[in-house]
Amino acid sequence: MYVCGHIHNFQHIRMNGSNIDYVVNSAGSLARKVKPVEGTLFCSPEPGFAVCTATKNTLDLRMIDKKGNILHTVSRQK
Repeated sequence: MYVCGHIHNFQHIRMNGSNIDYVVNSAGSLARKVKPVEGTLFCSPEPGFAVCTATKNTLDLRMIDKKGNILHTVSRQK
């Protein structure tokens, strides 16, 4: 999982045939429009934040809106 930010929206992209999840999380302030691109599994302009949870065997990233609703979850198993 590759996580980055500073684009003011949520995105989860995985190219066909790849096992790499590209996650954009930077929706904490100014929201920007977002359009799906090739490989988009989820995208949203909603303001919010992400919570990452890691155990020995799993990594979960939850994209959460400003009201606390989970918009999307990215999960990886070891």
